[in-house]
Amino acid sequence: MYNPMTVAPTPVSAWVNAARRLKVEGELHGLMLHIEDPIGLKPGEEAVVCRVDEFLRDHDKCGISTVSNTIFPADLDRGDGIEALTERYLPVHERRMRRSQDGSPCRNGWGRYFHRMVAWPVGGPNDPTTLNQLAKNIGMLQAMRTKETRFFGNATAIALFDPRRDLRTNPNRQCLSHIELKPERDGDTLRLSMMAVYRNHYYIQRTLGNLIGLGRLLQFITLETGFEVGTLTIQSTHACLDPELPRKDVTDLLERCMT
Repeated sequence: MYNPMTVAPTPVSAWVNAARRLKVEGELHGLMLHIEDPIGLKPGEEAVVCRVDEFLRDHDKCGISTVSNTIFPADLDRGDGIEALTERYLPVHERRMRRSQDGSPCRNGWGRYFHRMVAWPVGGPNDPTTLNQLAKNIGMLQAMRTKETRFFGNATAIALFDPRRDLRTNPNRQCLSHIELKPERDGDTLRLSMMAVYRNHYYIQRTLGNLIGLGRLLQFITLETGFEVGTLTIQSTHACLDPELPRKDVTDLLERCMT
């Protein structure tokens, strides 16, 4: 249940190395990635993202931006803070949920992780009260930076798994279960790292978009709080190359991404 990968410099390099290993081993439990620069992009890696995105669209799957936007809706961010972003996001989410019965593979409601971050239900069945987890964590980190509160390295986290919605036999449910935000102090430098835990990972359909989305989420939080971007760690308690995709097509894709 513990299969760590070598530390990777960027999300794309982490994805390529792990996908190569899964191509050989088939599936792994406890696959652990650690990325030094979660928002970095080395020369040639943008082409890899484009190849994967084209492959997914050609196979009638959600593209990279669709997957990453479930974690952080970058197109809606105007740099004016979490409250303004939330206000823009919620109506968009509601419109998409009203269209979710059209059979599109990209419109299933469980995948809207950002909605769980900013509108977590805290009331009863007939109580619409929600909690903006992201805003709460940002406020806590801001208070730590300005020394309004003590500096805690273990107090900021975001819940994604909801037993009321997710404890069911249908396997097509949420995969991202939990995010930990880890602030660190190094002299006068404040750095924020992130760890995400996934129940399951289909490496072709989801993982690269997930890594990009998590990096953008971490960057947004650091811009809001005055921290520097730290590292990103992802644990997939189960990971595999997508069984529903043609094996030869997946093999060809990985060969093109590894050159």
